[in-house]
Amino acid sequence: MNNHNSYYYGSREHHRMQEENAPLVLTVLILVILGFAFYILVRRYHVRPYQLAEGGIYLTCLLAAIGVAIHYLWTRREKRENAWPHPPIYVPALTDARHVRNAVSQNAVVLGYNVHKEPWYWSDEVRRMQAILLGQSGSGKTTLLHNIITQDVHRIAGPPERQHRIPMIIFDGKGDQEFLKNLLYEVSAAGRMHQLRILDPSRPDISARYNPLYIKEDDSYQEHVNFIFESFALKDDFFKGHQANYFSDLVRVLVHTGKRFNIHDVLVMALDEKVLKEQIEAATLRVENLSGISNQKKLNLRMSVKNLLQSLEDRERVPKIQGLVNELMTFLEDELSIITGPYDDLLTLDEVIDQELILFVSLNANRNSRAVTALGRMLLQNLQLMVGKRYQNGHDRLGEGLPMVSVVLDEFAPFAYPNFAQILQTARGSNVAFLFSLQSIPQLETVSRGFRDEVSSAPNTIMLMRTRDEETARYFENASSRVAAERRTETVQKRGILDQKYERIGFGSVTEIKETRVQDEHVKNLPVGQMEILMTDNRLGTLHSHLHVRRTLQYRLEGFEPTLYPRTPSLCWVAGGANLRFKEPALISRAIRMSGRGNRGVR
Repeated sequence: MNNHNSYYYGSREHHRMQEENAPLVLTVLILVILGFAFYILVRRYHVRPYQLAEGGIYLTCLLAAIGVAIHYLWTRREKRENAWPHPPIYVPALTDARHVRNAVSQNAVVLGYNVHKEPWYWSDEVRRMQAILLGQSGSGKTTLLHNIITQDVHRIAGPPERQHRIPMIIFDGKGDQEFLKNLLYEVSAAGRMHQLRILDPSRPDISARYNPLYIKEDDSYQEHVNFIFESFALKDDFFKGHQANYFSDLVRVLVHTGKRFNIHDVLVMALDEKVLKEQIEAATLRVENLSGISNQKKLNLRMSVKNLLQSLEDRERVPKIQGLVNELMTFLEDELSIITGPYDDLLTLDEVIDQELILFVSLNANRNSRAVTALGRMLLQNLQLMVGKRYQNGHDRLGEGLPMVSVVLDEFAPFAYPNFAQILQTARGSNVAFLFSLQSIPQLETVSRGFRDEVSSAPNTIMLMRTRDEETARYFENASSRVAAERRTETVQKRGILDQKYERIGFGSVTEIKETRVQDEHVKNLPVGQMEILMTDNRLGTLHSHLHVRRTLQYRLEGFEPTLYPRTPSLCWVAGGANLRFKEPALISRAIRMSGRGNRGVR
């Protein structure tokens, strides 16, 4: 055994000496070859030593230049990736336009460019698995959203014989008028001004009309009742259930009258007993004489009528539904009621999808916050209802080659509600792509922590711009996963008497560790207009890169400015509408007082 060990250690020492002598042998061999070449040049070709020295200098300079160039080309990618902060890059306009055309041919958009000026394509297939954009104010989120929206506005999807535009729903939770103004130029350049619809409570003159209680014949009124009532976010107690049932009974009676109605009609019916009885009589008479109505619907209507008539005998009928009345009263604000009150010329989200429109929703929660917040939740709940319907036949629609629906929700946290997280589970099958934009992850906790976890864990694309929020940075770092890395340790020695310094002494060690692909100091110190991205790829898994956000080139023609023309005022009375009015004059002044009290925030 000892002889075997001696032979083993001896062979290792022999191999080590061979490895150390290899460079020496190679150097000697090169010198011998060069010496022999110089000897031939001097003896046979009679080259002078001075000429030989001059040529050697030139050859050395040439070899050095070639070596430096090779070293630069070999290490430049690594140096660019390791440089921090990354300097801005410049991509020529023609090159950028070529990359955008390539993206369109691949059903994708260009999000930005990496440090090597290579485009990053974001395909529709990946977008349908949802995305989230995080970053503090001023980090460049608006620029990125403008880039994505602009490319979607100009895109034409499908084969030449079945070309489609991209239906779009843009939800601006900041109410940024400058963002809309810049977008108008792109919509006009794409020739889609006739497809643009604006929904802005602060500008009813140009806004489309959206009646939450507009129910088509093939729609379920109960679904509309549910999403409208849940958008109020009333306190969860006994009266909430009572108010929900009362609201449902009122709407059921109005639906069976066969006329269109709005929130004002529901309030008049709830507060005026005479109007309530008249509508009950009209609905009952119509249901009994109209063919095609099932017996179950008749029984349901009779049950609602019984509940409503019985409530009239309760002296505390109005106080018990006061929370519902106060929430509905907020929609009687002068400017908002112009949008939500009409019976005709209404816009629905189904029309936005089917007619390939662009819906821009601008909601400034700082003005009439209760009503604007409720309207935002109604729109989101209506969007969820639409996604649910499309999910039922989503695979058939995908087979028809219909375009993806682009939904951008910028600063939507104030309008979030608990059930909205369920939309992420069905959006992909509905061919709908959601992009959520937030300043930080804790904003989602205004609903609940469970809601935050469910929404933040669903997206397959996570984009992070500059943030100093610790929880947001930790969320992105954990999502990036851990990869194998090396930790180098060097041995140093203290030297000197007066001025002591630590010097390396040539010893060290390497330890294998696991660390996140994203570095904390990079996440919290990203320059403006740069971002870190994590994107799921079906073939390669999760991809990570540092991107420079693509900035859309803005062209302006002198003297040209896109104009949104005012809408034609709606009539106060429409033949097909309920047009309910108070029968008792005393209730008019009471309703006015309740409206003012509701707008002051009293529930």
